[in-house]
Amino acid sequence: MMRFKRFETWVFLIGLALLTFLFVACASGNKTASQVPEKITIAYQPGINYANLLIVKQQQILEKEFPQTQFQWQELSNGAAIRDGIIANQIQVGASGPGAFLVGWDKGVGWKILASLNYSEFWLITKNPNIKSLKDFKPGMKIGLPSLDGVQAIVLRKVAQKDLGNPTALDQNLQVIAHPLGLQSLLTGQIDAHFTTPPFEFQEVEKGGRVIIKSSDIFGKTSIASVFMTEKLYNQYPEFGKALYTAIADATKLVNEKPDEAARILSKMDSGKVSQEQYKKWLTNKAVAYGIEPRAFLKCAAFMHEIGMLNKQPKSIDELILPPLKGAGGD
Repeated sequence: MMRFKRFETWVFLIGLALLTFLFVACASGNKTASQVPEKITIAYQPGINYANLLIVKQQQILEKEFPQTQFQWQELSNGAAIRDGIIANQIQVGASGPGAFLVGWDKGVGWKILASLNYSEFWLITKNPNIKSLKDFKPGMKIGLPSLDGVQAIVLRKVAQKDLGNPTALDQNLQVIAHPLGLQSLLTGQIDAHFTTPPFEFQEVEKGGRVIIKSSDIFGKTSIASVFMTEKLYNQYPEFGKALYTAIADATKLVNEKPDEAARILSKMDSGKVSQEQYKKWLTNKAVAYGIEPRAFLKCAAFMHEIGMLNKQPKSIDELILPPLKGAGGD
């Protein structure tokens, strides 16, 4: 009889242990599911400034790590459109320059920097032989750039402040135009100058364009493209945020250390419309550089605040970055 009771006790304990295990396993599974976003839209702009992010897209790194999440990738013409999408919650992750980001930060969008992508120079280019500097632009002459609060517009205003005594002296000359269309418009004479980024600036110079301004001469090393998401979204899905940061860091390392492989992936992504050899030439151009630490955000913010584009300015980079970037950047 005693043996039977002992047997019953052991069965009870084993059953209890099994139920506890199943409960914990189910709870763990539910917790994991709750940490995975149902849908993520990632928006970026044209050009090789986004090469490392595009490698993440092409290799489907996020899709493989988060199979329960529906990912959508969108190419938009400028940072303002991406900012509007973030505000409307139609876009969860955006990639653009410091200008659009800082305006959104100032207005309370609540987004922060997850990672920088690129430090490439961007150039103001003209084919008009009569234009040597900003002093040569007359009323009616058109300067194409992607947005009025983008980093190109900020650099242009900085130079206008120095050379013309007024940062907004050429605002009436500005024409918002996407980079690819701006390239064609410059080559066909529809605009007088184009403030653009790689590879469009390289193509314009190859077609006889002349460089008037280089961004590196104004703000130094500048994060022309970075990845942003709201702090609320990051806090809700920290594992996703960390995974995206790691994927970008790995892709950045690939671009810097294995440009042949990066060029192959990018060429495959656009079905060979641009050859692997051409992509490698662009990626290794001395005007192109990739890195995940944010640069020149504080410099841009200080100038934007000075001329009234921002109501406030960050005192340190810590106000602008998400946890994976802790201790990175600073200017």
